[in-house]
Amino acid sequence: MIRNSDVHRTDYNALRDTPRPSHADYAGHKRYGGYEDPSGGGHFSGRLTAVYVAAGAIAESMLARRGIRIGTHIELLGGIRDIPFDEEHLAEQIADLHAKDPAVLSEEAGAAMLQKIEECRREQDSLGAVVDTAVTGIPAGTGEPLFDTLEGRIAQAVFAVPGIKGIEFGAGFALAQMTGSMANDPFIVRDGTIRTLTNHSGGINGGIANGMPVRFRSVIRPTPSIGKPQTTVRYSTLEETQVTVTGRHDPCIARRVCPVINAVTALTIADLLIEANGRAYFTEEP
Repeated sequence: MIRNSDVHRTDYNALRDTPRPSHADYAGHKRYGGYEDPSGGGHFSGRLTAVYVAAGAIAESMLARRGIRIGTHIELLGGIRDIPFDEEHLAEQIADLHAKDPAVLSEEAGAAMLQKIEECRREQDSLGAVVDTAVTGIPAGTGEPLFDTLEGRIAQAVFAVPGIKGIEFGAGFALAQMTGSMANDPFIVRDGTIRTLTNHSGGINGGIANGMPVRFRSVIRPTPSIGKPQTTVRYSTLEETQVTVTGRHDPCIARRVCPVINAVTALTIADLLIEANGRAYFTEEP
């Protein structure tokens, strides 16, 4: 049980009749016919990701016994870019990230990001971000083709995290600017194991893991709840009006999103491995 002992329900009283722009208030109002809970965004709130992380922590420990580890860092925030993952040193970088706040590989970039978030908070505005995830140790052959691809299952889980608006695997949209000779990942042998020389495919071919690190990036939208006046409507009168969101709202949720993405990714991969190998996969000694 995770108790929320610091509740400010009255912060949302003014929003019962005026949906916040780009929040799920209006969509939820139409979906549930006015019976949605407006307090804190109801079940559209990022607070619900606490249970993702609780369950995901268990899944991450299960995967670690099988040599599978997951790490996410803030790649880009407010024009500030972190140093990229180095696939030759992913194990060390992932271990380092779990002790970092914010989750960045460069201390200098992290400090600059925090300063940028604070500036945005003072301006009563919000920031989006791009986060980069790496998964090491997934056995080649994990996944399914067509509707249950490894990309599809991960994407479905990541899109269950509020605020995520896009995802790309490997080189992603940059592949559109490459030729086949540039985009292909040549197969090589390293220490008796088949690997690829590059990883533009993000460790996945045909929806199935190829043994390389699984790589994907996720885009986080700026938090919709901001203190600047915005145009909205009143449900009760169907008249346009202005809304200013008060109370406590994160100017950027990227710091909180990284462990959530790790968690849902761990749950997804654990599910796929159990489907392929049975529950004994995690109860027997590796």
